[in-house]
Amino acid sequence: MSNYRSRSASWIISFLAATSLGSHQLSAQDISTTPPATPAQEQPEVLSRGPVHEAFAEPVTLQTQAGLIVPQQPPANIQEVPPAEKPQGSQYVWIPGYWSWDADRSGYIWVSACWRAAPPNMSWVPGYWMQVSGGWEWVAGYWAAANTREIVYLPAPPTVEDLEPVTLQPSPDMIWVPPCMYWSEGRYIRRAGYWLTAQPNWVWVPSHYIMTPRGYIFAEGHWDYALERRGVLFAPVYFPPAVYGRVGFTFSPSIVIDVGLLQVSLFAYPRYCHYYFGDYYDSVYLNIGIFPWFECRRYHTWYDPIYEHDRWRHHAEPRWEEHERNEYRRRCDDRNLRPAHTFREQESRLSRLPEPQRQASQLVQPIASVASRKTPMKYERIDADARQKISQQSTAVHTYSDNRNRWESPAATSRTTQPTAEHRTTTGTQPIERKQTVRPVEERKTAVSPTTQTVQPDQQLRPVERRQTVQPAEEHKTDAVPTIEHRQTVQSQRGNTVSPDLQRDRTFTPARETQVSRPERIQVPASPVIGNSGRQSIFQRGPPTYPFDESTDHDWDKRRK
Repeated sequence: MSNYRSRSASWIISFLAATSLGSHQLSAQDISTTPPATPAQEQPEVLSRGPVHEAFAEPVTLQTQAGLIVPQQPPANIQEVPPAEKPQGSQYVWIPGYWSWDADRSGYIWVSACWRAAPPNMSWVPGYWMQVSGGWEWVAGYWAAANTREIVYLPAPPTVEDLEPVTLQPSPDMIWVPPCMYWSEGRYIRRAGYWLTAQPNWVWVPSHYIMTPRGYIFAEGHWDYALERRGVLFAPVYFPPAVYGRVGFTFSPSIVIDVGLLQVSLFAYPRYCHYYFGDYYDSVYLNIGIFPWFECRRYHTWYDPIYEHDRWRHHAEPRWEEHERNEYRRRCDDRNLRPAHTFREQESRLSRLPEPQRQASQLVQPIASVASRKTPMKYERIDADARQKISQQSTAVHTYSDNRNRWESPAATSRTTQPTAEHRTTTGTQPIERKQTVRPVEERKTAVSPTTQTVQPDQQLRPVERRQTVQPAEEHKTDAVPTIEHRQTVQSQRGNTVSPDLQRDRTFTPARETQVSRPERIQVPASPVIGNSGRQSIFQRGPPTYPFDESTDHDWDKRRK
C-alpha cells in the first residue's frame, strides 16, 4: 500500500512538473512569436489587367453615346508619391491616378498615376465621376490646346455615317482619318475624311467630341508620341477599404506595365473611353462593350489611333492583321495562353518557366528592375523632397477635376459665379437630369506656343457673356444611328464578314437627347499639366506639321466638288 502511495505521489509530482514546464514554454512561445500575416484579401493587390490610364492613351469616340454609369459612389482620391526612379527629361509630367469601376469585383480599383510625355503644346483636362440619376457616370478626360482659358459646350453633333474610306489607299504610307462634324457660323458642317501620311514615332489623334453633362466639347486633333515613347505606365491596384481608409495613407506605385507587350492583349471600351489590357477574352466582356482593339475597323463606334499606327508600321507584313485576329481566337479558346490577372499570379507562373521565356511573358514588373537595364528610355533618381514636391501636383490635378465637375453641371448655367479651387465639389450633390445639355463652338483654336508646367488652382472663373446672335441652323437628331442591317450590308459589299459574337447593338448605347439653343462659354484656369514643344531629349525634331485637311481656313464642300 505504501508503495502504491509512493508511486502515485511520484506520478502527481511528475505531472505537475510537466504541466508547469509546458505552460512556461507555451507562454514564452506566445511572447516571442509575431502575429500571423494579414489575410491576402485585406492587402493591396497589384493587377496585371485592367484600364489603361486615360491620359496615357484612350480610344477616340466617333459616335456620341451614353457614358458608363455605376451604382456606387467612388471613394476619396488616394494621395500618390512617385517612386525614386523617374524617366529622364523635362517632357515627362506626373499625372495622378483615379478610381475606375471594375465589373468583376463590383467595386472600384485604383488606376495608378503615370509618367507621361505630354503631347507638344497640349494640356491635360482630367476626367471625373459625376452623380446622375441612377448612379455615378464617368465623364472622360481629354487633351486640349495648351493654356486653354475658355471651354465652349456644344449640342450633340449629328451622327456621321460613311466613316470608311471612299477612295482606295493612295500608298502604303497613308492612314485614313474619318470625317468629323465641325461647328461653324451657327451650324454643324461636315469635314470630309482624308488620307494622312503616317509619321514614324508620331500618332495622329483625330478631332472628336467629349460628352459632358453640360454639353459636347470639341477636342481638336493633335500629334501624340508613339505608345512606346509616352513614358511610364504603372499597373492598377485593388485596395481594400481598410487600407485606403487609413488617416494619412499614401501610395507609391512601383510596378510598371511593359508598354512593348501592352498591344499583345489590348482592348477598347468605347463607352468608357478607355483602353483595357490583359485577360478580357471571355465572351462576357463583349456583352458589356469591351472589344479587342482591331474591331475598330469592323465597327465604327470608335477610332483607334494606336491600332492604326501599329497597322501602318506592319504594312510590309500582309498578314499582320490576320495574325492579330488569330492570336485573339487562340487565347479565347485556351485559357493557358492568357496573361495572369495579378502581379503575384504572374510571378508564380514565371518561376516555372525557363529564363529565356520569362522576360517575354513579364507584362508587369518592378520599376527598379526596369531602370537598372539598358533601355531606350533613360532613368534618373530623385530624392524624397523632389518626390514630395511632385506629389503636390496630384492635389492640383484632382482640384481641377473637382472644379470641372462643378462647372460642367447643367445647373452651372444659372450661376453667376464659377467655382474656385477653394470651393471643392462633393459627390453628394443632387442627381442631375441629363436632358439639359448645352450649345456649340464657333471656331477651333490653334495650339499656342510652348509653355512650362504651371498650376493655377485658385484663379477665379468668370461666366462669359453669351452671344445671342449665334443660332443653330437646324435641329439635329442624336439617335440617328445606322442600323445593324445597314452596317452588315456595307461590310458585305466590302468583302468583310460579320462575327456572330460582335453585333452593332453591343458597341453602341445611344446618348441622351439634348436640347440647347446656343453655345455656352465659360472661362477656366489653365490645366496643371501642360506639354512643352516636344523638341527635347529623344524628340529633337518636334511634331509633324498640322494636317491641311484639318484646317478651318478652306471650304470642305468645295474641295469635295
